[in-house]
Amino acid sequence: MNKETILITGGTGFIGSNLAKSLLRSGHRVIILDDLSRSSPDAIRECYIFSPDFLFVRGSVLDFDVIDGVMRNADVVFHLAAQVHWEESIDHPVDSFQINTMGTLNVLESLRRNTCKSNPVKLMLYASSSEVYGTAQYVPMDEKHPFNPQSPYAAGKAAADRLCSAYYHVYKLPIVILRQFNTYGPGQRLKGYSAVVPKFISQVLSNSPPTIYGNGDQTKDFHYIDDLISAYFLILEKWRDLDIFGQSINFGTGAETSINRLADVILDEASKKLGKPFKDSLKPVHLPPRPGEVMRFAADISLAKAKLGFEPKVKIEQGIAKHIQWFIDNQIGTG
Repeated sequence: MNKETILITGGTGFIGSNLAKSLLRSGHRVIILDDLSRSSPDAIRECYIFSPDFLFVRGSVLDFDVIDGVMRNADVVFHLAAQVHWEESIDHPVDSFQINTMGTLNVLESLRRNTCKSNPVKLMLYASSSEVYGTAQYVPMDEKHPFNPQSPYAAGKAAADRLCSAYYHVYKLPIVILRQFNTYGPGQRLKGYSAVVPKFISQVLSNSPPTIYGNGDQTKDFHYIDDLISAYFLILEKWRDLDIFGQSINFGTGAETSINRLADVILDEASKKLGKPFKDSLKPVHLPPRPGEVMRFAADISLAKAKLGFEPKVKIEQGIAKHIQWFIDNQIGTG
């Protein structure tokens, strides 16, 4: 793999900070652009060990001059900056659309202008979302599954997804669209029901029952962060030999897990870690359903397997056990 300068928008967030550390360890130079409105610089403290291969720029993708300034120094761009919670988008739909759609338009315009320069960006990966599909009309959900966004967040991501496709078709920009299913792991924010895994773990480790909205039969495809980072690296390694510009690629596990099942797994794995009968003492509490929640998800990852050789390795029980251990080691949510 060539050692390149990689720009990560939203790089202090959950996925971005994990990606940045992995890229730096592998010898790449990394620039992070983030306005810190939804994250903390603590998430990237480790990155400064790799200085001068690391640069942090505080700024927003809504500021075109800022994004254009950092874009000109990059070989590869991971556009991860987003307002990522569907329930927050219901309360603040305008802010969600601005960040997710207009922010992406700024990144695309900078990329387009950058192509005229002597050393243009070679590859841009846009982190779309499985939420663009809405509740599954069939399972598993492949990249041709119809769009049916069910929240302002999902609609904004769908618009940005299609903007990326349009900019590829019209301007022939080097864009790959990554439709990521429900990623979880160390560093994920506790805020918001979208972060259901860390929320349940924090509740259980604090001796509180998991709170489930609705009957808990809704399903998601929970994808451990290490597998997603591996998928990113596969693209970095192989894109030159593949015809993938303009393509949308699903990343997940291909397995459905209900919210009820997730709660059971967390109770089981926490019991094993701490030697406490959590499953007997902490029965999940069901609350009224929330508007805009997608009821069924399961990724078809055949394209990622065929094109990239992608194969998720972390089963839900393994990922939950690793994540619980991270909570324990960092004394988060333990009471």
